[in-house]
Amino acid sequence: MNAQKLLEAYLGSSGTDNRTYEELLARIVRQLVHKAVARYPTTDLDDFEDECVAAVWCKIATLASGDTATSSITNLEAFVRQAVHNRYCDCIRRKRPKWYNLKLELMETLSGKTGVSGFAIWQCQKTGARMCGYAQWEQESRSATAKCRWLIDNQEKFRSHFLEKRDPRELPLYELTAAVLDYCGGPVELDTLTGCIAELLQAKNEDPLSIDTVSDPDSDSSAPVDWLISPGAGVEDQVIDAAWFRHVLDWFWNEFLQLSVKQRKAIILGMSPEQVMAIASVVDFSEVAAALEMSPERAADLIAELPLPDSVIADELNIPTKAVPSVRFKAWGRIRRRTEKAGLTYDD
Repeated sequence: MNAQKLLEAYLGSSGTDNRTYEELLARIVRQLVHKAVARYPTTDLDDFEDECVAAVWCKIATLASGDTATSSITNLEAFVRQAVHNRYCDCIRRKRPKWYNLKLELMETLSGKTGVSGFAIWQCQKTGARMCGYAQWEQESRSATAKCRWLIDNQEKFRSHFLEKRDPRELPLYELTAAVLDYCGGPVELDTLTGCIAELLQAKNEDPLSIDTVSDPDSDSSAPVDWLISPGAGVEDQVIDAAWFRHVLDWFWNEFLQLSVKQRKAIILGMSPEQVMAIASVVDFSEVAAALEMSPERAADLIAELPLPDSVIADELNIPTKAVPSVRFKAWGRIRRRTEKAGLTYDD
């Protein structure tokens, strides 16, 4: 039975059959996530694979609950790949915000959204990598990515021959991009180009402002997902237990409502749409909107764009962008401390 048919069998089963399909599906999801994660450099992202498994199961649990407002999964393998990609982008956005913002700016420039023409972005059919370069290179199968990496070790020569010894930070992004592409002489992978330009702009090593690295003198709180995962069992084993899932979310929601509105928004607007809809499957979407002091229509519009950049969340909270991670971190820290004091358990 392939992955999609197994998912459909699980969603349509009950009793002993449901448990059997559940165990098989858990293994398949883990395998698909592991395969998708292998495409990304995740050495500095702790527990990334487990978090991806949890995100996928949040969606499946919502479907299993019978929530008709949640879109179905028509291709489980494609869904897992997209879920891993979305989670990776979110992690990078938080851990390396300046690099991530530069990548977004590059994508807008290369796709012509900034009014600059002559560039292009495309996906290599052979490798699946996202490539970029001049528009006339789009049909070429060759890659000059290696030259882009070599440039990093020879920055002075590059500046002398291609920038006329000008400081890269003084150039418009499109001009600096063109100079790098001229040097490479062929298509390069988008992430490699981003890393190269980040090095030239000295933007790569910025200390990230994220909930994973901001210290809290009052708590040893770690990543947000830790408060609902018991270290004594595998992540997927807990998330696929629908009763445990509802028990945890009920408890979380009661604690969530004790936070300030700013803290609630900082948490929810930094989540993925699947995570928010999983919460809404237990407490009702109208309650989520009310907790954020928004109309259901406005909340739905924002959730469709999640996770929002910290700059957008800052505008919503009317605070500086650099303060958003601290607000979010303190909120998660309070929930974690309350969890530890309460000894959150579930008796079947």
